[in-house]
This record gives sequence, structure tokens and C-alpha cells, in this order.
Amino acid sequence: MGLGRNNSISFSFSDYVKNYPFREVFPWIGGDLQTLRDTFVIDFGKSKKNKKIFFPINKILSKKFECDYLLGFLELPENLDSLRGFVIVTHGLGGSTKRFGLRRISRKLANNGFGVLKLNLRGSGSARYLAKGNYCARCSSDVISAINYFKKFINLEFKDLIKMNNLPIYGVGLSLGGTILLNACLDYDENKREKLLDGLACVSSPLDLSSCSLCIEKSRNYIYQKWLLHRLKNQLWDGFNDEGKILNNEKLRKKIRALKSIREFDQKFTAPSWGFNSLEDYYVKASPILRIQNSIKKLPPMLFIHAKDDPWVPYNATLNLREKFIDKFIIFITEKGGHNGFHSINGCWSDEVVKNWFISI
Repeated sequence: MGLGRNNSISFSFSDYVKNYPFREVFPWIGGDLQTLRDTFVIDFGKSKKNKKIFFPINKILSKKFECDYLLGFLELPENLDSLRGFVIVTHGLGGSTKRFGLRRISRKLANNGFGVLKLNLRGSGSARYLAKGNYCARCSSDVISAINYFKKFINLEFKDLIKMNNLPIYGVGLSLGGTILLNACLDYDENKREKLLDGLACVSSPLDLSSCSLCIEKSRNYIYQKWLLHRLKNQLWDGFNDEGKILNNEKLRKKIRALKSIREFDQKFTAPSWGFNSLEDYYVKASPILRIQNSIKKLPPMLFIHAKDDPWVPYNATLNLREKFIDKFIIFITEKGGHNGFHSINGCWSDEVVKNWFISI
């Protein structure tokens, strides 16, 4: 396992990682079973305290508010007197706050003293009806608006606690959710040298969208791509249906049905809807690996976790990041773990690492 060390890393966290490296557990052996494990699990756990929050966002590529909203659920720890801070958790491609992995890490963080905001991105999950269009890897305007609104919200709701403890706001991005939060940090206009977040953890996050797209199109990943594309098509279908554009538009129906790959989905829908000139333009401008060096001062403390056997997202970009910025970020590249898997005998290893890192910084 590779580790790039930041000078500010605390002894307790480094000691934890040294003593508890990731080891996959039977029967979840290999990258594919690690990746698929959460799909087979039924989640019987329930969040005890969930507050629904609507985040106003502007129309895509506009500074106008036209009643679009993101939907988030705030989960609070039992004891607010020992509140450690807040964490914003974002989901991956075709996902939502209903995904088991997102709910699991949220519960772990809440059980360890953090207030956790589970955020549905534009057009996802139960928030589909609240906004036109869908999110992309660089939907920074949406995310920045939501985080700024959330900061105002907690300053009002928890003003006494914040005055006493100066509570931080962290972020956790699972898969593409990490790419989205990272891009938002890079796009944030600093005010008084403030950063968008006080710390950000990215788990299995694509840093180079082009290589990720080519990887998912490999013949071995046929079933993965078909499954992901089915979810994306449904997301498109539901959105256009809510807007009344599907009923009498056979051309649009055929266009959605004819989609054969995620690359085609991005080319025909994602890139143009977010103002990119082409698919290549979108993949280049929304890939954080190409932007970090010029805007590194905008980034908070960063944690990256990636597995070499990830079947969806190649680890090479994360490895290159470690080689260039070994003193800037904390980066774990494990031999095993799959895509957003890391299932060990003691539960999800990456969840535990993220939790311990937040406590240490």
C-alpha cells in the first residue's frame, strides 16, 4: 500500500493506518466482488435524525434562479454538545442518497460526532422533480451554491455551538462525487483566503475522465456499463417527462433509447447541456488531474483512496498525483478493494479511514 504523507498528519492517524492496512474478506475476493458487494446487501439500518433541506440553485449556465433546488438530508449525532463538525457526502454516477454505501459512511460519521449532509446532486434520486437537467463532473455552480447555503443554515441553526467550537465543514465524495467536490473546490472564488471546505476525502474518484470512460467501455465491463447506462437513461427519461418534453417528442424518445455507452450519453446530453463544446472538451475541462497544479492553493487538506483492482476507474491518475504532490496530499493506493468497495473483516475499511482522518485534522 502506498502512502503520501503530509507533514500535518497526526501520529494517531498514521499509527492507525500502519496497524490496520486493508485486507479483503471472504467471500468478497477480487475487484469485481468488492465492487458489487453493496448491491447485494439489504440495509435495515435507519437514520435517527434526518432533517430535509432544500438548496436553491440557479438554472444551468445562468445566474438566474428559476425555482431549481437540490435536496439534502441532514443526519445529526445523538449528542450535539460534542459535535465535531459537519460533513457533506456526495454520491457517484447514476446514484443518489439512497445508495447503501453513502448511507453507511454517513451513519458511521454521525455515530462518531459529525453532522452529516447527504446531498442529492441535480436531477438525482428523490430530488429529480426539483431541478431541470442533470449533474455533471464539473457542476461546480450547483455545489458551491449548496455549500454556501449550508454554511448560512448551520450558522443560524447551530450558532451557539459554532461560536464556541469553530466547527469545520468537510466533504466526502464517493466515486464521481469526489470528482465533483474536488472541481468545486478548484472553481471556488476565495474570499479572504477561505476555502470551500476544511477537508475533502475522495474514494475511488476519477481524476481523468477520458481514461475512465475508455476503461468502462472494455469488453469485460459490458455488464457494468449496461447497468450504469440503464440508470442514466431512467434519470434522463424521468427528467424530460417531468418537464413535459417526452410525451409528444418521438425524436427525443428514440435518441434516449439509442444510447449505447456512457461516452455517448456524455456526448449527446451531458457535455452540451453544461456548455462544453464537445465530449473531448468536457472530459478535459472536468478532469481535476489537469487542473490541480495551477490551483492547488484553493484546495483544503485532501485524502485520496483508490484500489489498483478498481474495474471502473484506473488508479494511474491518482498514482501520478501522489508522485507530483507527495507532500501536499494523503494518498492511499491499495492492491485490492475494487471500486468504492474496501470490504474487510471489520466492515468497510475506507469508511473507517475517512472517519479517523477527519478526527485527526
